Amino acid sequence: MSQLIDLFEYTGWANGLVLDATSRMSDDQLAAPMPELGGSVLELLDHTALVEQAFLALMTGSERPPRGDRNYEQVRAAFAASAAGYAAALPDLERRREEHFTVPWFEREFTIEQGLLQVVTHSVQHRAGICAGIHRAGLESPGLDYIMWMSSYR
Repeated sequence: MSQLIDLFEYTGWANGLVLDATSRMSDDQLAAPMPELGGSVLELLDHTALVEQAFLALMTGSERPPRGDRNYEQVRAAFAASAAGYAAALPDLERRREEHFTVPWFEREFTIEQGLLQVVTHSVQHRAGICAGIHRAGLESPGLDYIMWMSSYR
């Protein structure tokens, strides 16, 4: 098993734990502003799912998801679709990891390997902010360390 496949399996596991925790939050708690972290819990979840989907589309040549406000259930569905999409595409993307693709909002090219690493590291950043929102709502944030996943699954 490759490091990239491990990282995407870890990402799916960590996203799942965060979604389990946020499913216990009220609509008001999900929408509570956290400008210092880049948005509410729902906004951070939506942004993270959108970036995961957008990079997958850019690297596979499929259609990018539309931008727009999604409700919590739509965001959960987007995470599930993204996880399934990466699981299916990773073997081919790994073979093509030195190929370049364009990220239009940066107006430059990156290798597929760099794009894959962007997805997993970007998700880490925003899960931390989401966990802060979970804590602010009075709930327990999940433990998301990679080593915790490795201890249980590898």
